[in-house]
Amino acid sequence: MPAAWFDNIAKRDHEGVFFCNDNDTGLRAIIAIHDTTLGPALGGCRIKHYQDDAAGLTDVLRLSRAMSYKASISGLNLGGGKSVILLKEGQEKSPELLAEFAKRVDMLQGSYITAGDIGSTTTDLQTMRQITQWVVGLAEEDGGLGDSAILTSLGVFKGIQAAVKARLGRDDMDGLHVAVQGAGKVGQQLIGRLLAAGCKITVTDAFAQAVAAVKAEYPQVHTCEPDAIYSVDADIFSPNAIGGLITMDVAKQLQCSILAGGANNPLAEEGVAALLGERNILYAPDFVINAGGLIMVASEIEKHTFAQAETRVNNIYEKTLQIFNYAEKNSLLPWDAARQMAENRINQSRHLAKEAVKRSTSMFANTNDDSFMAHSQL
Repeated sequence: MPAAWFDNIAKRDHEGVFFCNDNDTGLRAIIAIHDTTLGPALGGCRIKHYQDDAAGLTDVLRLSRAMSYKASISGLNLGGGKSVILLKEGQEKSPELLAEFAKRVDMLQGSYITAGDIGSTTTDLQTMRQITQWVVGLAEEDGGLGDSAILTSLGVFKGIQAAVKARLGRDDMDGLHVAVQGAGKVGQQLIGRLLAAGCKITVTDAFAQAVAAVKAEYPQVHTCEPDAIYSVDADIFSPNAIGGLITMDVAKQLQCSILAGGANNPLAEEGVAALLGERNILYAPDFVINAGGLIMVASEIEKHTFAQAETRVNNIYEKTLQIFNYAEKNSLLPWDAARQMAENRINQSRHLAKEAVKRSTSMFANTNDDSFMAHSQL
């Protein structure tokens, strides 16, 4: 393994990274566990072809760290993890490949729990569930709560509402123009919610068929080419595609007051957040407002109902406002404020655990030797 890979892992302070291989099925996968202070690491399995293995590693490291923050800021007793199955050029996933991956998840004995992500479906998850119990995000007929895109889009919508309240001073969204990048499951459902709130929509996607599907369902939306979305004059820019698309150059093009969407890690680098702040564009941190899916699968683990999960997701509105207020009070960017709040909860839990160990060790050390020996001979 290249030394730079270890540097990449250490930079984000991961507890463990596991490389998986099976020659018969062609499985090549990485499971990253960022932090388990609050509980077992939970994060979806992303299945895709990467430009190279290093890109896959960087993706799983960034995503797993974001899951730690997402779980912490949402008040969940879960840690952050993620996995990627790295398909070779032209390779397709297969039930055999998924089963081999599930065996690797099972080896970790619950320290990592997998779920759905880009490239993985509820059918894939059910295939994995035949091998290991450490799988969540199942379809309703398989004992889960159903499509996580429903509550993910709800959380993003609530986050956008909070940003509109904080930046524009409005409790309604009627007439606001939203540029939506990404017309996948979350993007489509978000568009439906925004239209119901009276918004005007311009949408794009790298896949023309996705845009056509949205246009067929919502004829009133406007469409544009993928690269043109960045210069659309809108109140809100909502990234809902893959991460890393908001580069420094893109941030300079944006014509909006708010950036808020469902994409994980939409900013290509941390410096983009500072540039958005300089341009007076309010960024609603992704790991706060797109936590609906995680809250949903956490509710599945806790045997809660969909209605209970939905109630928790609605709280994203107040949580987002808390972050904006904390950022303003402490002269921080919202992204830094959210990360600080998430890390504070993790660090407090870690401190309490260390203090408990110290007390236990101290009690044992102070035990009278004769008394201890007497008890040990009983």
